[in-house]
Amino acid sequence: MPTLTARQYHPLAKGSLQARMSDRDEEALSRARNDARTDIRNLLTQRAIQSFLFLCTSVRDPHSVKWIEEFLDAHNQLDFHGTGAAYFEAFGGTWDAPLLAMMEMPKDVVVVSAKRSGKGHRGWSKNNPYLEDRYVEFNIDIDPVSLTSRILSVREQIATEWVKDLNVLAEANDDILGSYFLLAKEERSKREPTGTKPDSSNASCAIAFERTAVNILENNMNFQGGATASSPFRKGNFDLLYNLCTQASIHRLLREYKDDVASGGEKEARAISFTWLREFYVSRVEEFFDGNQRYGRADDLIEQLLLSSPSVVSTDDGKVGLADPMGLAEAIISKRREVVDEWKVVMTNVPTDHADGIRKNLLNKQMESWGSGPSLGQGFQ
Repeated sequence: MPTLTARQYHPLAKGSLQARMSDRDEEALSRARNDARTDIRNLLTQRAIQSFLFLCTSVRDPHSVKWIEEFLDAHNQLDFHGTGAAYFEAFGGTWDAPLLAMMEMPKDVVVVSAKRSGKGHRGWSKNNPYLEDRYVEFNIDIDPVSLTSRILSVREQIATEWVKDLNVLAEANDDILGSYFLLAKEERSKREPTGTKPDSSNASCAIAFERTAVNILENNMNFQGGATASSPFRKGNFDLLYNLCTQASIHRLLREYKDDVASGGEKEARAISFTWLREFYVSRVEEFFDGNQRYGRADDLIEQLLLSSPSVVSTDDGKVGLADPMGLAEAIISKRREVVDEWKVVMTNVPTDHADGIRKNLLNKQMESWGSGPSLGQGFQ
């Protein structure tokens, strides 16, 4: 049996070990948060809820909208165009957590007070200023189990759309570099006859590439015809899908670079790329990914990256090297294709995930509700 040394009993050594364990725990927690933040299943739940709220509004059911928003503690959801809704973390971070919590809520009644038309009372003039307005109250039943079931149906419809829309995303993604090089070539050809020195960074171009994603999506939607109606926010869903795919790709690339540096593989080049990309991303994450966003932010970010000039970077451990934004853009575009292929499988499996998990809970809740009512034979006694 080996003899323990005094060093192993030293309190500083123990504290150092605890610090390292704490760092590892913190990093694991950070990675888990990032994974949840860029989980397409969470975005699918968020957009299913928003689409369902829109449908409720369309059929003049503001009461269900109000109840759901109060339950989620998230208001003005129909005006929110972004990823990573805050309520996911409050419910535990998983895609089904808000829905599981919703179905556990008891049935509720919303009391609505409506003004009766006209002020007339038993022949009195309706224009009499001394007559008060008359109101009538009625009850609106809220069944959380039913709401959850309907949201799941919307979620499945959107998932089916996203399998197709991810193909559109992949096509647009594959066109970016070809468009970039074509525009750069055209820019050089314009300058060469005048004797202007070509700018290798292409930084003076108004745009880095043609944005074809939305056009491809519209062509696909038109080609489908009226066989299946699209969900109400399909274009908005596609934009957010594009945005989240870009963020997930950057997260994966940064993690890959960091792990390579830690393992000693391609250490210096990876360290330079990691340092530059991390700074580029962190300085723009709020502008391009957090909160309410305008359309096209994924392309905006890639465009900024393509138009960035190479620069000298110093790493935390003192290494100095030249960062290549063009190479990093290519890496993100390549990683984005990997993410798309994975997400298509995830979206294809959504109905199975529902059937194997949350719909079983839903059925149990419905059976409990039926069991709490009068038995079938009571009506004949």
